[in-house]
Amino acid sequence: MTDLVRLDINLQTPQGCGVRSSGGPLLSRRYVGGAGQQVHLIEGGTERDGAPLYCLHATAYSGQSLAPLVRALAPSRRVAAMDTPGYGASDAPAQRLDLPGYVDAVEAAFNAAREGCIDIFGYHTGALIAAELARRHPGRVRRLVLIGVPFFSGDEQAAWRHRLAQPATLTADLDQFRERWDFFVRDRPPGVDLGKGFENFVDELRAWPNGWWAHDAAFRFDVQECFAAIRQPVLIINPHNHLAAASRQAAAALRRARIVEMPHLANGIFDVAAGEVADLIDGFLNEE
Repeated sequence: MTDLVRLDINLQTPQGCGVRSSGGPLLSRRYVGGAGQQVHLIEGGTERDGAPLYCLHATAYSGQSLAPLVRALAPSRRVAAMDTPGYGASDAPAQRLDLPGYVDAVEAAFNAAREGCIDIFGYHTGALIAAELARRHPGRVRRLVLIGVPFFSGDEQAAWRHRLAQPATLTADLDQFRERWDFFVRDRPPGVDLGKGFENFVDELRAWPNGWWAHDAAFRFDVQECFAAIRQPVLIINPHNHLAAASRQAAAALRRARIVEMPHLANGIFDVAAGEVADLIDGFLNEE
């Protein structure tokens, strides 16, 4: 098997040679890595003078959740949303990883894709993976964009781990999915239609019953030590949801951070405001 395989397929229907929303640019998929370590990417845009932007999703979603953002950014740069190992269409790790283990796997995917200098976007658990990558590689990661940073410690971090990192067991009972169905479909945010809510529900269930693994890793990670060592410019985009206060604390812990408050947004931000978020990211990444 080669290290690099490209598949152009439709992200929303089983036929076609790409994905295009109404008026949006064509996106493609590919896999990087070797047997048993295949990592799935959703990509858009073409090579330009600037660094490509890699996007890391929240748990237990996949890069599919970031497809609207990839589509919005594609006219101005090469951009890719990566499925963290164990999520979406990426191979699952053989055992539960700590956060540095996820960083190792993502870094291996960058190497398999033969990437040099990159920019990174991270959301929730993806924000911590992105931050640790930036800390490890100040010469390779040029700029960092974060949303929904779970910047917790001590008892608060332990409480979030207890809430979100509970082991699950697959059973024959349909009711085990009731809470997630209500969250994604019945109680979906305004502006998210029924079809998109169902798509998000299915996307998360692909990681079941091990979707909690990355939450467990994130809420055991020393975020203070990591953020104190980051030297790259960082943009934190801050919708006013349950992580707004934590994201402000993250900005205060960074040496070169800028925070943009978005009080009119809360949840479902990539489904309802991808263009607005993309404009902020483009402006930040294009600065001298």
